Order: sequence, then structure tokens, then C-alpha cells
Amino acid sequence: MRLRLPLAAIGFLLMAVVYPASQRLEFDRSVASMFKPDDRAFVAYQSLKEAFGGNSIVILVYRDPSLASAEGIERNEALAERVRGIRGVHDVLSPSLLSRAVEKFQPASLLSDQPALFRDTPVANGFDELFSGYTHAADHSRGAIVAMLEPNHPPETIAALSQLASHLRAGTDDDAELISDAALVGEPVLVHDGFSLIERDGARLATMTVVLLSIVVIVSLADARFVLLTSVMILWAVWVTRAMMVWIGIELSLVSTILTAIVTVIVVTAVLHLGVRFRRARSRGDSQRRATVRSISLLMLPIFWTCATDAAGFAALYHSRILPIRQFGLMIAISAMAVCVAAVLFAPAAMMLPGVRLGAMWQRHQLSIARRLQRISLRISLWAVQHPKSCLSLVAACCVVAIVGLGRTETETSFLNNFRAHSPVVRAYGEVEKHFGGAGVWDVVLDAPEELSPEYLEHVRVLEEDLRAIDIDGVRLTKVLSLADADAIAAMAPLSDLFSSSSRLSAMYLVMPAFFDALVTDAKNGKRKLRIMLRSGEQTDSDRKLALIRAVEEKVQAHVASDHWIEMVGRPSESSPAVTGYYVLMARLVSQLLGDQWRCFAASGFMVWLLLMLATRSLRLATSALIPNLLPIFLVLALVGLVGGKINMGAAMIAAVSVGLSIDGSVHFLAGYRRHRRRGHGSAKAATHAAGNIGVPLFLATVALVVGFGVLSTSEFVPTATFGMLVAAALALGTAVNLTLLPAAVAWIDR
Repeated sequence: MRLRLPLAAIGFLLMAVVYPASQRLEFDRSVASMFKPDDRAFVAYQSLKEAFGGNSIVILVYRDPSLASAEGIERNEALAERVRGIRGVHDVLSPSLLSRAVEKFQPASLLSDQPALFRDTPVANGFDELFSGYTHAADHSRGAIVAMLEPNHPPETIAALSQLASHLRAGTDDDAELISDAALVGEPVLVHDGFSLIERDGARLATMTVVLLSIVVIVSLADARFVLLTSVMILWAVWVTRAMMVWIGIELSLVSTILTAIVTVIVVTAVLHLGVRFRRARSRGDSQRRATVRSISLLMLPIFWTCATDAAGFAALYHSRILPIRQFGLMIAISAMAVCVAAVLFAPAAMMLPGVRLGAMWQRHQLSIARRLQRISLRISLWAVQHPKSCLSLVAACCVVAIVGLGRTETETSFLNNFRAHSPVVRAYGEVEKHFGGAGVWDVVLDAPEELSPEYLEHVRVLEEDLRAIDIDGVRLTKVLSLADADAIAAMAPLSDLFSSSSRLSAMYLVMPAFFDALVTDAKNGKRKLRIMLRSGEQTDSDRKLALIRAVEEKVQAHVASDHWIEMVGRPSESSPAVTGYYVLMARLVSQLLGDQWRCFAASGFMVWLLLMLATRSLRLATSALIPNLLPIFLVLALVGLVGGKINMGAAMIAAVSVGLSIDGSVHFLAGYRRHRRRGHGSAKAATHAAGNIGVPLFLATVALVVGFGVLSTSEFVPTATFGMLVAAALALGTAVNLTLLPAAVAWIDR
């Protein structure tokens, strides 16, 4: 108390020091931000991008019923030129460009005015079928401009392409009368639009959480001092955390935009405990100074342990193999401990400020509610302590429900399903999925000789036929394409026998250089890399999607391990063959979630258990507090399986996080229980009174937590919404456990 003003001054001085650094924290929008640098799947993906120039692909699809006419090709060419002219676009592939390529191999008759690509000739039919699903729909009702971007294209590139698509959709473009239903898809679009949505969503959630939880504090305590304390602690913890992330070298990533919302929830919980204890002391006639000293002396240590258990729960996420979740766990662990430091620095000074309370009538009303909540808490805990067998039967029933529900959970492997069904990016991908045969884009990278001989190209075509034949319960590759296919079609042209495969491919390079470079690399040390482009359905369940990827890998490995292949190309290099691409990355990313969840959950439980033992210096009390708090987590995850939901990034984090958050009430319960035991009370009476004493702040804190995490359920990013809803449900169940199973368990085990 004597140092309260110097402590507050130190706190404000530190805020001034860390503020400039906290504003330098940036949001990493790259795919690389989701993976560890040494992740095997990510290394293969990076090798693909480096080998083929790093060109990312964006596809502008649109509806044009007259695409197969001369006018339709002219519109396509004009649109392709507009796309090519955007800064950051390296080159384009379009039906008009393909039509010129067909013209090279099979010139049109003088009497034909139909575009070369759509004539009834062997070469035209071959190119039409080969590129349907890439540059145009199979029924010729939709066209596409495939834009190959520069490796280091600026964000303005995607913005300009999106604006062009928006103009076409809105009918404000010159070609909008004949072109409609425009959509822009591709990995750069998904990353750009998705991360922009998440960043905007994080700022909105932070504002809503701060406002709503401030209202909870005002209504619960009716004291402006605690609202001020809440605001200062939130700012201090957020700025310190952001500054430390800058100094450590961590950037905001996919799930870390909810930092302010999580910090607000932790701060409000601590402030409510202090406020309820302070108000109770004042109502008993204590002076402001004595009430402050008593509140801080009784609660600062429990607040430290609750922040420590929060930090342990989030820090356990560092065991995840998914980089954003690892960074998220470290970030919130830092912020949880920053909240504890903020309480030490600012709580004494804030609580000693002149009181600004609401009317006396509201104060009496609050005290009446507090007494009623305390009586309810006493009755509930007394019943639980007196009926341990009933509690045990309830636990057994909940365990059965948890086992059944957990057995039905599935993992969400579609990254698109992380966004709401009505979002523009999902609608755009749905359009491509419906009319272009699948939005999942991935690749096979093979070693190739310096000279692409007919024998080598034929072997590649055999591999492609094997890939097309894969069928996993109705799930197949919707497209398999390489230069070997293009060469086979070009060989149908008149007099093609007079030319070698190299000559035909050279002619193709002259017409489509960028696309050619995207399918085969230049020779280096006598070898090349050849790329087989694959397409498949994005909206496929996790089991069949992963099975399809495994089947493709097995087919590719079988081909490159054959004696004939080794004789032509040599033994495979370390980076080849590789089945990779954005589709594979996302499938493998989310498939790790379930295993990571239980690994992080075990680490979190163990760390929290150790902290409880340090806090209570009792193995029995630590164990009796931890075990009942595990039940709500299993029940919530079981609920996901019972209602047919899937485990996404948000659901995969709640097990570890909820252990730390739900144990908060248990820490305050154990502190009160030990005080009553030291006064000579028996275990049953001590447990009942301890539960009654924490009832009011526990109910209020639960309301704050449920409101805070419930706000996250409005997020446009589905994992954030899932995380908020499930944590809110787990904490509500945790409150029930802390007033029933916990007193019963402690009273029984500590007899």
C-alpha cells in the first residue's frame, strides 16, 4: 500500500516504453506462417515453388454462354489482356491463347470463322478436353483467365484482380452485359481475402469483448474504479505482449488476432474477484484502506496461481505441430502472466481512488443478489458433500456420454470450411467446384531427363492413366494434366510425324511460354523437373481426402521405383518425386489437429497439476481439484461429435486451454478451503463454506467468461467462433463442477 503510487508510476512508464514496439507488430499473411520451417510437407511445397519459378496461380472465372463463338473468344482475349496488364501478373493462360496454339498445329480453312479451339478436329477436340476445367467449363458456358503471378507480387495485384471480378459481378464493367457470375479463386486470393477477414474480425471482436465485459463489471460491481482498473490492465497486458512478440520475432498469425479478447477475459475474471472481496469488506464496515489491504492480501496469491494456470494451459499449445497454434499458445501465456504483473502494479492505486458508485438503491439491490447467490452456492455444495454417491453416478453417466461422443468426432480437412458459407471466398470456390470440376489444386513433381524423349513422355502418360483410375469410394481426381498430354494431342496434327517431341514442345513454348515454364523446368546438371497438375473436389470428407492423397503417393512411388524409370531418369532425388500443393498442405495441416489436441491436453493437465501442488503443497488436493475439471472438457468435445460437428483449429485448442481457464475457480476454492481447515473446521464444513465464499465471484466471473468467449462465436472465421462457443460451454460446466464435484471430492479425499 505504501508503494502504490511508485508502482503505478512504474507501470505507466513501462507502458510508454513498450508502446512504440507494440505498434510494430505485423500480421503475417503468408502460407508459410502456418507451418514450421522444417515441416516435411511444407519443405516439399517450397521446393515446388522454387523449382517452377514461384509463380502462384489465380483464376478469374466468369459466365459467357457464347464463349465458343468468335465474339466470345474476342471478349476472352480482351479480358485476358486486361488481366495481363495488372502489375504483378507474369502471364496468363486463356481459351483465346489456346485457340492460337491449336491454330499453329492445325490451321483453319479459309471458310471457317469458328475459333480454332472449338472446331471439330482431332487437335482441337484434344485441347478442348485437356484444358476443360482449367480455362473453360466442359459445356463451354464459362470461361477462365488463369493468371500466373510474379513470385513477389504486391498485395495490390490481388486487390486489382478482385476489383475487376467485382465490377463484372456488379454489372459496372464494359463487358458486364455479356459476362456475368465472375469469381476469383486461387491460393493467393484465399490467403489475401481470408487473412484480411481474420484481421478485421479480430479488431471487431476486441472492441465487442472490451465493451461487453466492461458492462459486466459495471453491472456486477457498480464501481467506476474497477472499470478503470480493468481498462488499464487490458492495455498494459496487450501492449507488453505485443512488444515482447516483436522482440522475440513472432508475428501475428492465423489464430492470434483474438489476443485482446482473451486478455480481456482473463483481466475481468481477476478484477471481479478483487471487486467482490473489496465490496464485501466495505459492507462489513472496513475502511477503504483496510478493505483494499484485506482484498489484495487474500486474493493476490490466488490471482497469481490462476494466471499461472491460464499460462500453463495456453503454453501447452506449444507442443502442437501447427505453427500458428504454437505461437498463439506462447502469446497468451505471456499475456496471462502480464495480467498478474498489471494487477500488482495498478490494483492498489486504483482501489484507493475516491469511490464513484451508482445510487444507494442499486447498491442494496446488488448486495441482495450477492447474498442470494452465496446462499445458492452453499446449498448446492452442501448437497454435493452430503451425497457423494449421487455425484459419482452423475460422473459415470457423463463419462459414458463423453466416450460415445468422442468416438464420433471427425477432423475438418477443408480449409474453406474455416469460413462461413455465405462469405465471398466460399461462394467463389463453390462456383469453381460446380462448373470446373473441383477447386482442390495439387501437383506431382517428377525428375525428368534433359531431353524429353517420346519414351519418357509415354511413361508419364501411363502414370497419369493410373492416377485417373484411382477411386476412393467415389472420390476421384477430376483432372490430370502435363506436357505429355499436350504433346500427345499435338502429335495428332497433320504431318506431325515429321517432327520430334522436342520440336512440338518448342512450338508450344513459343505460343504459351509462361504455361510451359509452369510445367517443366530448364535443364540443370542434365536433369529437369516435370510437373503433373492435379485437380480434385475440395468439399470432401477428411478420411477420403487423405486416402486419395495416399493412393496418389503410392502410385507415383511405384512408377519411379520401376527399373524402366530408373534406367531413363536415374534414381529419384531427395526432393523427387513429391506429391504436394496447397490441397495437400491444408489436408495434412488439419489432419494433425486431433493428435495435437491430446498431446497438448496431456501437457496442459500435467503442468496445471504441478502448479496446483506448488500452490497447495498437497498431492491429494491438487489431484482432487484437477480430475473433476477434466470432465467438462470431455463433455464439450463429445458434444461436437454428437451433433455431427468436426474438429477444426478452434476445437483442437480448447482441451488444453480449458484446463487452465476452468481451474481458476478451483484455485480460489482451494485457497478458501485451506483457510477454513487452518481454523480447525472439518473437511466437509470447510469445503461447503469455501464453495459458498467463491460462489458470488465464481458466478460473476462465469458470466464474464461466457459473455467474453461467447462474443467470439460471432466471428466470420469458423475456428475462432468454435473456440469461443466451446470454451464458453466448458467454463459454464466448470462452474457447476467447482460447486458440486470439487467440494465433494475434496471433502472425501481429505478426510
